[in-house]
Amino acid sequence: MKPLTTILAALTLSVITACSVHTNDDPLAPSPALAAQSNIPLEDLGRGHAIFMRQCTQCHEKRIPNEIPTDQWHVIVPGMAWNAGLSKEEEKLVTDYVIAASQVKTEQTR
Repeated sequence: MKPLTTILAALTLSVITACSVHTNDDPLAPSPALAAQSNIPLEDLGRGHAIFMRQCTQCHEKRIPNEIPTDQWHVIVPGMAWNAGLSKEEEKLVTDYVIAASQVKTEQTR
């Protein structure tokens, strides 16, 4: 029974890592720098990003979150989350991700 637990733990870790590690293929993916600057754990940003990519891009183009002013995301995400059938936890993860990405990207472009 113990080997199964070890395998499940390794699989879980690899899934979390796959969702939260920045790659050059996806400029929207969260990075350790984004996590540090936003004060949001990289794992949570990765989960928010994965939901953003899976749900939001079904209806919207893949766009860098700073294309919408940071203060607008709190208004936009709840309605879109409801339309997409997201849970409150998923809504919070997406909101945290887009606000963090929006703020950091905006600061970097100044």
